Amino acid sequence: MTNHAELLGIEPDADLATIKAAYRAKLKEFPAHSHPAEFKAVRVAYDALRKTAGPGGEEECLIPKPLEVTVDPKLVRALRQSVLGDVEKSLEDVIKLSF
Repeated sequence: MTNHAELLGIEPDADLATIKAAYRAKLKEFPAHSHPAEFKAVRVAYDALRKTAGPGGEEECLIPKPLEVTVDPKLVRALRQSVLGDVEKSLEDVIKLSF
């Protein structure tokens, strides 16, 4: 089995930013058109390391984060008054049309 970190010249526990930087450097060293086998090996190593990277890794982005929301009480009151005002007008119109 190939040591992916060694191929990219980084530590096995490198973070995603380090992995990406090493990958870009290796792409310059081994362009696809002139070094297809090496390019493929670098790409395989990058994909494998990216999937298992520490903080900021690909798997971490799949974990849902809790939402933090703050609500402006003034805005809530204004919206409530606007909605209630529309409802009251609609009811008055219905009553007028009914009789």
